This record gives sequence, structure tokens and C-alpha cells, in this order.
Amino acid sequence: MRVRLFSLAIGVVAALALTATAMATPGGAAGKTSAKKTTAITLAPRDTTAWSAVPTSDWPVVGGNYGQTRFSGLTQVNSTNVTSLKEAWHIKLGSGTGTAYRGEGVPIVYQGTMYHATGNDDVYAIDAANGTVLWTYKSSMSPALTNICCGWDNRGLSIGAGRVYMAQLDGKVVALDQQTGGVLWTAWNGRFQDGYTMTMAPLYWKGLVIVGVSGSEQGARGSVTAYDAEDGHRVWRFYNVPTPGDIGAGTWANNNEWQTGGATVWNTPALDVRDNLITYTTANPDPWSGRGPGDNLFSAAMVGINALTGDYRWHFQMVHHDLWDYDCPSPTMQFDATINGKLREVAAEACKTGWLYEVDANNGNTDVTLIDEKAVPQSAWNNSAATQPIPAGDAFAEQCPQTSDYPATAADGKPFIYGCIWTPYDDQQFVATAPGTAGGLTQAASSYSPSTGMVYVGISQNSRQSEKAIPNASSLYRNGRSFTGRQSSAAAASFLTTGDLTALNVSTNKIAWKQHFTPDATKMGTTNVTPAGQPGNISTAGNLVFTAIPEGVAWAFAAYNATTGALLWTSPTAAGIEAQSPMTYSVGGTQYVAVYAGGRNTTTAPFTHGDDLYAYKLG
Repeated sequence: MRVRLFSLAIGVVAALALTATAMATPGGAAGKTSAKKTTAITLAPRDTTAWSAVPTSDWPVVGGNYGQTRFSGLTQVNSTNVTSLKEAWHIKLGSGTGTAYRGEGVPIVYQGTMYHATGNDDVYAIDAANGTVLWTYKSSMSPALTNICCGWDNRGLSIGAGRVYMAQLDGKVVALDQQTGGVLWTAWNGRFQDGYTMTMAPLYWKGLVIVGVSGSEQGARGSVTAYDAEDGHRVWRFYNVPTPGDIGAGTWANNNEWQTGGATVWNTPALDVRDNLITYTTANPDPWSGRGPGDNLFSAAMVGINALTGDYRWHFQMVHHDLWDYDCPSPTMQFDATINGKLREVAAEACKTGWLYEVDANNGNTDVTLIDEKAVPQSAWNNSAATQPIPAGDAFAEQCPQTSDYPATAADGKPFIYGCIWTPYDDQQFVATAPGTAGGLTQAASSYSPSTGMVYVGISQNSRQSEKAIPNASSLYRNGRSFTGRQSSAAAASFLTTGDLTALNVSTNKIAWKQHFTPDATKMGTTNVTPAGQPGNISTAGNLVFTAIPEGVAWAFAAYNATTGALLWTSPTAAGIEAQSPMTYSVGGTQYVAVYAGGRNTTTAPFTHGDDLYAYKLG
């Protein structure tokens, strides 16, 4: 499960191979940035006694601070003056505009320089005050990346030790010179041909670059790996699907399911700098259907490990023996919060199930806002789990479909069986459930405000799905190809997926306010559209929540009152916004708010994508 290495791995092995190559080429440098080198970001994620716990000038990691709470202490832009927010600069990057790309990246800013990556893994260093491009790295990735899940995507970068680090979609970790964009080293974290890709922003900490592989639907075996920041050699690896004999191995059937079991990682871990603990969540097991009995650890779970050694610390599984793709691909957060009169160290995440899960960040205990194991419907054919963990409080998404959501009969000519969130399925008939694979919440980031005590759930979707199992799915596995083990039957042509921006009281898990979105089919040129690329949000000490209007509703950036949920400000954008979150920073005493609009920029097929990077300031 954990492998520690002190020497450079040599050669490429078929599954999760590793090499590192030192390079001195300039990597397409187009200029030289004046950004200063940094070896660590001086932000504590869980110290609520000091404003140093949150960014007040830079936005140096994708989540704002190491706890990934996406909260800023900046107050120059606030709920009383946000209506005066104007466009400071707007540039087009000329990258990632094809139909295959996604625009989910979050820029980072350090000492006046912005670093941003597009869905093509092209990197830009930009003057954060005026939008001038300082240097560019072009990934030149092969267009043959056709067996990836789910679209060409990059969610951000990290910096440290004078370098900019990127996890490329083709499985390669790249270290760029922070001053010039020149390539310093590369390391293969896996072969995309075998289903191993990467979409997350790396985490830099104490000389290590930590990344996770994506690709659960491709039969990948999930892992988190640390590389030496200086030369790229592998230091440790933690497997999310344990090797026989390791902790959790007994939760998989004894037929080698663990070798292609999924449990990959979509997003950057949260870090507690006080005890070097990283917390992250894993994807679904693979295939979805037809596995032998067992909970399938550590799939669909929150996992805590030592950032310096890769040693296991704890886990909490949100979905036992997941049959529905109900994993939690949005970023995990770590923060301190007073709950029931007691200061608690919390790890939290909103998930596809439509619930916010809050556990003790030190050990995974479920007594923060109480999560109970409750009996759920059963399927002997699919070896479904007898119970599932159900959080106290409110669900933020719909968890049961309506008969009007589906046609009279399914694709096999039989009527649908209507269930709810935990209704299992077999190989006889389609079962209609909610949420669907789009959630609930998928990749969109949530934020936590210590000012209001609320978690602001990234814009969720009230999606639907239907499942019917494919017998003997495991026997259909082919290296690097999807084998989910289930069929799907479409919802009604008239069904429009709605969505919500939801504020949850962290002490009670109850809804404080909600903004509801219904898409306009004519804006997207089709029916059965989703309301969003699921844009995420940030919150600020100025009592604001910044997010996007879902691109199925309008192409626009927006600010809401963090306390009441009132819409305060909007600004149109040239394309839809599906960024994992916006961000905010200060240069020369001026606060800026920035967002990447890399979603749809056409209303008719082929639905190409935008390449627009915006920064706003008070006018």
C-alpha cells in the first residue's frame, strides 16, 4: 500500500511506472518574470486565532491556503461596494478551445505574478496587475489521448523551491523554472495508455511534490505519490486500493479486483501544517457493478496520510461498495470550527450524494455533526452494502427522481423501477435513481468562511441516472479502457437538470440559504442540458461569495451576500464559467478578483470552449 523509495526509479514499467529526467531546456519561454522564488507558503490552514491562517494578499495555492478552504481575509471589496466592481483586465490565452477541453483551472498568485494552466496543460505566467503574459510553457501533448476520463482538463498548479509544478493529463509531472518557464525535470506518474491520467493541482510541501492519479473508469489503481522537488525522483507512494495483506485488503474479493479497482484522486489534498497530515478523497471502485462482496476500501473515501512519509493515518468511507459512482471528487477542506461549544478540527467535503460530510480531521471520527450508519435497500446480485453513512442535517441536492423525469419505458423496452439514492440494481431491469453521476456535487470547489461559520457548497446539480448491470463486467477489462459494468437509459427529453448554490451552517449541517438555478435550453441550443459546468466558489472577509452563474443559465460572474445569499453583482463573460473556483488577491494595495472562463462559448454544436481570463477591481 505504501512504498518508500530513496533512489531514482529507472525504466518504465507497465502499471504506474516512474522515471525522472533532468532537463535544462527553456520549454518555450517567452520572457522572464520578476517573481521571487519561494520555498514554502506561510499559511496555516487551521489556526483561527490569527488572520495568517488565510491569504490576505497572495493566493499562493489553488485553495487559497493549505487547508483548501478558499476563504480570503481581504476586505477592500465587500458587500457594501461590490456593485462598483469593474473589469481590470481580460486576456485570451489561445489554448484549450477545442470541443475536448474543459476550463476548470484556478490561477494562483504569488508576489504579483499569476500562474495559470489551461485544459491543454499550457502554462502562463502573467503580471497580476495588468494581464501581461511574462512567459509561456506549451505542453505539446499528443492528440492521441483518447482514452481519458472525463475530458482534457487541468485544475491548477503549485509553486515552491523556485519552481512551478504541474500534473499533466498524460501522466507526467513537470517542474518549470519559476522565472523563465523552462523545464527543469519531468517524472512519469503513470501511462495514459493504461488509463492513468492526472487532473489535480499538485501539492508542494517541505521539498515534496504530491500528486494523485485519475482514471477510475479506465481500470486504474488509485494512488498518491510524492516526488522530490529538486530532481523529481519518487520518494513514496500510497495505494488507495491496498495490496493483499495491507490494511483494508480484506474488503475486496479474492479475485484480483484490487489490481484495477479505481479509487483514484481528482483533487489537491488539504494539509494540516502542524502535523504534516494530508486529507483527500478517492473516486469510485471499478467496475461499478458486478464486484464480489466487500466495502472496497479505500474507494469513495476520505483518507488521511502523513505528507512526508506516505504512512496511513485514518480513513472514513462515504459510500460502501459504491454501485452508483457516488464518490466525492470535489476538493476536501480542513479547518477549525466551534461546534456544540467545542473547538473541533474538521475535515469536510460536499459530495455527489448531496450531503456535506464533516469528520474529525485527526482520526476520521464521525461525531462532529454526527454521521450514522443506516440500513439501505439490498441486492444480493450486486453484493450491496447493508448500511450506508448518513450525515445529520440537510441534503443540498434532490435524492429521489420523479416518474416525469423519464420516458414510459427504458432502453430495453421495460418500465423503469423507481428508487432513491441507495436503491441498488441488477441485470434484469433499469433502476431510476437520484442524484445521478453529475451529483450532487462533482469537481466544483466549496469554501468555508470562519466569519459566518458556513460552508458554501459549489453549485450542485439535481441530476438523474438509471442503471442496469452488465453480467461478468470484470471479465471485460482491457488495459486503459472503460469497463463500468453498467448500462444507462436516458431521462426524458424534456428533463432539465436544475442546480443550487447552498450555504450550510457548519455547526448543524442545516441549510442557511439557497440560490436555485433552472437552465434555459435555448441558450445551449439543445434540450436536456445541465445548468452548469458546476462552477465552484470562494468566500471572503468582505462578507461575499464569488461564483459563476451556471453556464446553462447565463455566461456571467457573480457575487452574493455571504450572510443572506442575496445576489449583489453580476458581470457577463465571453464564455461560460466551469472553473473549480475563482480567486482573489492584492497587488500594490488593490484587491483583484479573478476567474477563468473556459466553458462553452457557442450556443450550437460543436460547442467550442472559451480561453478568457478575467480580473476585476473596484472602479
